[in-house]
Amino acid sequence: AVVSTQSTGPIHFLFFLFFAFEFETEATQHKKRSINMSSSAHQRNPWVAVKFGGTSVSSAFTWGQIANHINYLLSCKKRVCVVISALTQVSNRLEKCVEEAIASEHGSRESFEWICQAHFKLATELALHDDDLEPLKKLFKDLKKILDGISLLQEASPKVRARVMAQGELASTLLGIQILKKFGLANVIRLDAREILKSTTRENQQEADRYLEALVIPTRNPQIVEDLCVGHDVILTQGFIASTPRGETCILGRGGSDTSASLFGALIGAEKVEIWTDVHGMFTTDPRDQASARLISTITYREAEELAAMGAKVLHPRCIGPCQWAKIPLLIKNTWDPSSPGTLIVSPENINNSENKELNSNSNNSTDIDKTPTSPKKSYADQSAVMAVVRRMNQTLISLSTLEMWGTSGFLAKAFAQFEHLGISIDLVGTSQSAVTVTLDRIPGGVNGEPFQELIKRLKNLGQVEVVHPCAVVSIVGRKIMNVLHELGPSLEV
Repeated sequence: AVVSTQSTGPIHFLFFLFFAFEFETEATQHKKRSINMSSSAHQRNPWVAVKFGGTSVSSAFTWGQIANHINYLLSCKKRVCVVISALTQVSNRLEKCVEEAIASEHGSRESFEWICQAHFKLATELALHDDDLEPLKKLFKDLKKILDGISLLQEASPKVRARVMAQGELASTLLGIQILKKFGLANVIRLDAREILKSTTRENQQEADRYLEALVIPTRNPQIVEDLCVGHDVILTQGFIASTPRGETCILGRGGSDTSASLFGALIGAEKVEIWTDVHGMFTTDPRDQASARLISTITYREAEELAAMGAKVLHPRCIGPCQWAKIPLLIKNTWDPSSPGTLIVSPENINNSENKELNSNSNNSTDIDKTPTSPKKSYADQSAVMAVVRRMNQTLISLSTLEMWGTSGFLAKAFAQFEHLGISIDLVGTSQSAVTVTLDRIPGGVNGEPFQELIKRLKNLGQVEVVHPCAVVSIVGRKIMNVLHELGPSLEV
């Protein structure tokens, strides 16, 4: 600013200072408001993501348990993201709906009617009003139209199958939000998971995998959910479903609701992810096969992931990754026995910290006379231990043998390239000088599908191929197993 030497100059100068002062004052106030808004955002109650499986959302009693647990978390100053599955057996029935529609030109309605009745029966048990069920009735009308279209075409693409399978979780949440309100939880909002979870495509990905075994990469972006649930402390959303980059409905594979919960937990930065199911947690083996199986109270992410991948059906194998990535504890609990401790899945460091706290607590309760020198305790990761023995049924084994493997560079690369080109994932691998054996857990289209048949044709060009289907895989999961192999020897004798 230039100050004039004329008599009006000082007046202009003061006028300029006045506006500058006003501007600074408004900027300062705006800054203070921003700081207050920022601090209030930081003061928002933390999230807890909880997932309830099909059996947990299929009765009035278990919905009462769900409402009680949500109220408990709210009383602990937490916000709750509730992820639920379809009602028990509904996903199986939806698969049958598709097959019935393909098999009959007029479309059998047995499974469709069963699904409708299952939802309306639960609504009756909880004395819901007819007006509360209008969105659910509309969903069933839309589902019927899709099934009618399948009947006319006599076929269902993976894209259409994904749309049908997604209806189970969409229906359970339409019913679930009315049930929660019936239990007095008015501050709850239903969100469509397809608007939040987006899948990623992979090179050479089969259409079946793109829509029926979709992959969602974990991310942290709480604002996405915050913008959708303004003024609400409880979110109800669907497990199992997501959307493709094009916005089309896709599903995460059977049992994918566990994965949805951990993805939501990572996205919102939850303090904890809880999986509520019909078992008490992870066991040393399947309790149905071995009555002496013991509940595992604490386990690491990697061990839990191995157990899930090798056959423990408590969790979906993909469920562990997002929690491990976001460093969020994962707790498995029994809906029918909420007071049971369950299984806690954390990092090895957290297990060490909890053990040290317990040790220090015991030391503080002892007298000076009781204190005797002790050898340093090994960390959790350094201890040798067998955690569990699990088995996986209905696997496929392929053995490729040829003497050309001996001394030939690049042979395995040629063999494994055939799996990659056809979008078939290898599970376990064993090699010798003249043979390589692999197991396959899931094959697009199954062993009778086109990808698998083409795979066998290509492998036969490389050597002699033997296929064993079905077979079982038995796995021993633990830490530093090599150190205890001499103890395991007798148990492996047949």
